[in-house]
Amino acid sequence: MNNIDWSQVITAEQKAQAAAEQMLAAVVAEIAQRRASADTAIAPLQDAVDLDEATELEAAALKQWKRYRVALNRLPDQSGYPATIDWPAPPA
Repeated sequence: MNNIDWSQVITAEQKAQAAAEQMLAAVVAEIAQRRASADTAIAPLQDAVDLDEATELEAAALKQWKRYRVALNRLPDQSGYPATIDWPAPPA
């Protein structure tokens, strides 16, 4: 006789929920990685600006990196997030 423990059955809804949670976790991790890269690029540029030693190119690069970081922070506001993301391009 087969005894089925129905409390151990995983429904399609539970599988979909788990997949959605995995996708969100992956997206959050990707945003964090890109944010860390931006933070690393911004720090020395900001130092140069703070010390009034920045060149015009450094000041312009700082603004581009900050715009990129702001765009990353706004990703959760996009419609379709996290399934569909229009990733911002990092400064060249």
